[in-house]
Amino acid sequence: MGGALERTSWRIDVSTEVELEGNFEIAVDAVLPASEPVALVFCLPGGFLSRSYFDLGDRVDPVERSYSMAEHLVARGYAVAMLDHLGCGDSTRPAHLDDGYRLDVDAISRANQCAWAGIQERLRDHYALPAGSPLRSIGLGHSMGSALTVSQQAKHEPHMALVLQSFSTAGLRAFLQEDEESYANDPERIRAAMPELVRKRFGSPYPGATNDDDEGSSAAFSVGTAPPIAEELLHRAATNLLGMAGLLTLIPGGYAPYAEAIETPVFIATGDRDLGRANLVPPMLPKAREVLAYTLRDSRHCHNVANTRAELWDRTADWLDGVVRRG
Repeated sequence: MGGALERTSWRIDVSTEVELEGNFEIAVDAVLPASEPVALVFCLPGGFLSRSYFDLGDRVDPVERSYSMAEHLVARGYAVAMLDHLGCGDSTRPAHLDDGYRLDVDAISRANQCAWAGIQERLRDHYALPAGSPLRSIGLGHSMGSALTVSQQAKHEPHMALVLQSFSTAGLRAFLQEDEESYANDPERIRAAMPELVRKRFGSPYPGATNDDDEGSSAAFSVGTAPPIAEELLHRAATNLLGMAGLLTLIPGGYAPYAEAIETPVFIATGDRDLGRANLVPPMLPKAREVLAYTLRDSRHCHNVANTRAELWDRTADWLDGVVRRG
């Protein structure tokens, strides 16, 4: 990787989109090329991960820097913006604990869409683009973040294409508890029950950072054949879970209505030792104009720390180049 790049951070006020008392800001990091980007890649992290998952490693350590997806994509001409969801990382958490149960998928999608608009405004200023001419935009999410990318696109349509890492609407039945499975494939009933299900399972809308004794967390954070630094970098990027959005990913059909509304081209990426299989996902996106399913070899759930991570990043950029060229 090479070429000039710039890092910047913003706090974007999204209070107008949050139906709760108080001021709410989303923390954003951006890695930018020196000249006008091909497009913006708008990145949403998965459960228990902060925005730094997409830009891992010490800036002056050449080994650690090789774990930065953001730097890799910027070298291909893309601008990369990464955010923490409300209630996670450095973004605002509601003052009252119970208000966290109101941060459902639609609320988070509204806030993320507002942050996206704020990022576009800042990038227009940064690159002296004409007023009202947004950069072409790609939505990229990992795990829970991929599901939230889908919900934002279904509701607001900011992106010309989606890159979904470890996405599925099939849920993870192996990690369901007690009566949670009874809600499978009944999206309206799931959403109505979600606050109580989150209370019962976690006791908080913001379950604490992952620990290796938890079966689901261990499966998500396992690095397989990657070296110890990979696991260390993941734990540096850890934050609390966004309970309402996270639990919905486990229940089959929870995100199905959003996925069924997607019409843009979609790139699906899953590790060969991941929690799901890429080739099962295309039927879950019946309206998408194109769905490419890609399986990354020697990779578990967190692809950005796999030994083969650069293969995924290059394959992603190659696909995006084609999508952008076609317009």
